[in-house]
Amino acid sequence: MQSWSSTDTSAQKAAVDAATVVSEGRQSYDTGGSSQYQMHRSSTNGSAPATTRSLQQQQQQQQLQQQQQYLLQQQQFQQQQQQQQKHGPVQVDLTEIDGGLEMLLERSRTSLMSCKETVVFFKNRARVEEEYSRSMQKLVQTTLKTMDHHHQGSKAGDAGPATTAMAAATMTTQQAAWQRLVEAHETLASNRMKFSITLNEMSEYLNSYVKTKENVRRKLKDTEQRYQKAIEETETLLEKARIKYEMQSSEWEKLLVKSGNSKAESMGGGSGINGSGGPGAGTGAGGAQNAMAALSKTKNVGSAVSGIFSKHKGATQESLERMGQEAGVKAKVANEAYKRLLNQTNAMRRDFYDVQLPKILASVMGLIEEVDQFLKFSLGKYAYTYESAVLADAITLKPIDGGSSAETSASAAAAAAAAAPVVGMVEMVGAIDTKADLDAHLQITARSGGRINRASIPYKEYEMSTRARLYANPKPIFGVPLDMQLARDKHPVPMILAKCADAVEAFGLHNEGIYRQSGQNSQVNKLRNEFDLDAEHVDLRSNAYVGDINTITSVLKMYLRELPGGLIPPAQRTAMLTYFLADEPDSAPSEVTAYSHSDDDLEMVQKISGLAEAIRNLPVPNRNTVAYLFAHLDKVQAFQEFNMMNAENLGIVFGPTIAPPGANPVDAATDIRRSTKLVRFILNNRRAIFEAV
Repeated sequence: MQSWSSTDTSAQKAAVDAATVVSEGRQSYDTGGSSQYQMHRSSTNGSAPATTRSLQQQQQQQQLQQQQQYLLQQQQFQQQQQQQQKHGPVQVDLTEIDGGLEMLLERSRTSLMSCKETVVFFKNRARVEEEYSRSMQKLVQTTLKTMDHHHQGSKAGDAGPATTAMAAATMTTQQAAWQRLVEAHETLASNRMKFSITLNEMSEYLNSYVKTKENVRRKLKDTEQRYQKAIEETETLLEKARIKYEMQSSEWEKLLVKSGNSKAESMGGGSGINGSGGPGAGTGAGGAQNAMAALSKTKNVGSAVSGIFSKHKGATQESLERMGQEAGVKAKVANEAYKRLLNQTNAMRRDFYDVQLPKILASVMGLIEEVDQFLKFSLGKYAYTYESAVLADAITLKPIDGGSSAETSASAAAAAAAAAPVVGMVEMVGAIDTKADLDAHLQITARSGGRINRASIPYKEYEMSTRARLYANPKPIFGVPLDMQLARDKHPVPMILAKCADAVEAFGLHNEGIYRQSGQNSQVNKLRNEFDLDAEHVDLRSNAYVGDINTITSVLKMYLRELPGGLIPPAQRTAMLTYFLADEPDSAPSEVTAYSHSDDDLEMVQKISGLAEAIRNLPVPNRNTVAYLFAHLDKVQAFQEFNMMNAENLGIVFGPTIAPPGANPVDAATDIRRSTKLVRFILNNRRAIFEAV
């Protein structure tokens, strides 16, 4: 069979040749018209009507032959159908049937579609089997896990270690049968997984095969279409050449008739086109007159002649003859081109219908047979695989006695049979001995069981959680006298002061406006409630409070404000405030310097001594707390370049808190200014004051 490229080249070459024939005919007339005119004038003078008539007869004969051939094909087809109905199928020549290739291509498409449907079925069936296998495997694993838990874990909780060990060493017949049943289901799941894998492999291979054969079918179809396209293009060129040839012949015929009639009228006057024409009527001008006489008897010849006369009316005899000769040359050139292109077209058609089409049909037929056979093989393989899977399940459920694989030796098979007899599911269930299982369980229970404890049950107090105990027995500190809470908690200073000061010194000394800014009320109240339950369990270094230092400082100030009698009792507070006047200027010396003997220094020494005496007279809890608080505030003011809290600002914040104003509202403003100066002075002279305490 020729390659596709050679086929395309031949088809294109035929089309190019047809176009070349037409162009050569046109060029021969344009370039060599004068020489051909002389040759044709001497050879064809008076013979055109006979040539035209012969061409028309040939065309009519060809049409009759085509009709007869079509009728013969119809009769043969009917006879073949009748023979097939009587004697069974017969051989069909598809090369003689219109649309035979299309029928085979459609048949091949149907076969490939059947393969595709089979691929889809194999994939879906494989998915179903895989899901079934995985579900079965999951069920088996869950069941085995439950069995292990039931025979080991639950026994330990029910009867102790001894019972667990004996239960693990002894398995009842029911448990053994149940385990073997579950393991048989695991084998069933494995068989189905193997079947699913085989189906996937078959579907993938069949799908690849279908794609390959679809490409083959597409190439065969494209090849036939290329041949058909080349033939159609050549037939189109042939039709154009035929039309041109008929037009040139018709023009020549009209001029011949006109010239003959004019010549007859000039010679005899009475004979005309229907006269005998004298001697030599069979050739030359007489032959032309006889041809015209015969042509005038055909249908509609009168109207044609009248049309010719009207077209060339008034032309001379010489001009008519010259025009007729030129028309004859053109008709001859068109005739040669038409014949040449007709031969090429018929050659191309014969090559296609006699050589190429049978090859394509044979290839398509072979493709159909191959695809059908492969589909049959795939279905057969599926049937065999399915039967094998079902048989494997059947052997799992009911093994064959003494059965073994082909690779297993006879001695090994006998040893395996002796060690573990081959039984099916029915035999597994039949091997259960419920009475023996119950007797064995009772014996194990009797050997491992202890005696009943008849002693009285002791009282066991319920242990509450730490949080619940705090709520049940809170240790409030807000509004509780300082000496009472320190005696209760056994601490030298309040835990709230120690923890808040520790938190501030740990991560709040660089906070601008520390102790001056307040926290959110909700968070302050929450932290206050935490301290009021039990201050020891409050962790201010946790993440919840690290970023909220203002809440911690607000709670500490609230605690100091709510101390009954204040941190400094009224007697000592009055003694301390006497050293500070509300209108005292702020420019007085704030620290005692060595070797100073001015009056201001002496006054400051008196203040330090008096304040130290007042602090010394404080109750021990108050004195310790005051010392701890001012030591902490001294650390805060040491970082005043960062937190902006110097002694003045700290005095404004803690003055009214440590030394609150009296009950007289008129003196409240004065008392606040005095208490502010008191705190500021103590901070500036803390070391000197507390060293003198």
